[in-house]
Amino acid sequence: MPRLFLRNIAALALVLAAGGVIISCGSKAKIPAQPIPNIAGPWQFITVSNDGTVTSINVAMKEGQVLVGQLEQPDGQISASSTQIAFVNLNPSNSHATGFGGGCPAAAVPANGLGPGSITAFSAPINFTFTENGNVFNATATLAGDGQSILQGTYTPQSGNTCTDPGGTITGNLLSALAGLFSGKMCPLSATAGPCQMSDTANATLSENASGTLSLELSFTAGPDAGTNFTMSGPVTGNAFLVQGTFQGNQVSYYGYSEQLSASSLYFVNAADPCIGNPSVTCTEIGLLTIGQ
Repeated sequence: MPRLFLRNIAALALVLAAGGVIISCGSKAKIPAQPIPNIAGPWQFITVSNDGTVTSINVAMKEGQVLVGQLEQPDGQISASSTQIAFVNLNPSNSHATGFGGGCPAAAVPANGLGPGSITAFSAPINFTFTENGNVFNATATLAGDGQSILQGTYTPQSGNTCTDPGGTITGNLLSALAGLFSGKMCPLSATAGPCQMSDTANATLSENASGTLSLELSFTAGPDAGTNFTMSGPVTGNAFLVQGTFQGNQVSYYGYSEQLSASSLYFVNAADPCIGNPSVTCTEIGLLTIGQ
């Protein structure tokens, strides 16, 4: 009996030892590397400067690709060219648009853009530069776990900037396509620049297609343009857009912004207005309060 008992103990020890080897080997197994997130698409970044300035940076984000096996995969290098970024000045108290072009006066070379920038994984650092009217800023943040937003972001100016923005915080979100029905007062279509009386009442319908082109349909219900229906179209960059159309034989162009931070509102202003690209001049923005999505 003692020998049988000892034999059983020895067998049990061998089993436990073998199990230890298996556990030990299992603990050394490689964990697959996280895939690099694909964050290409329409983004809006909000910068809040330490001097109180608030800016909406609207971006059609691009991300490089690399061949892995037989498939193209995102490589984590992000960028946006001058035509893929738009700056909108915001009122710090209510987030309403006050101008188009950004708060920085133009430098000697008034370039705009985003990048170089990089990401490596979800819930990991995201770093990029952005250029506003020739002034370059460094931004650092954390890409959220779902890849839909950035968190805990800050931005700082590079040396040599002519802009006095000292830096501050930056947040950002991936956007859905612009759409909605808006209604309110606006300047007559014949008013090309500068202050005007908001004497027209209009309904506006926004719809963005898969290629990033916006259709803006206006239906005037009161005022000088009552009974008129007018459609403009053009490219979308984030929540900002530039639309054009022909009214009474003349081509008209409008810069616009769909504000969704405090209350869904639509702002747009004639491209000939002197406020465009001039942060010292407040735009005669047209706010059409949303009445449905």
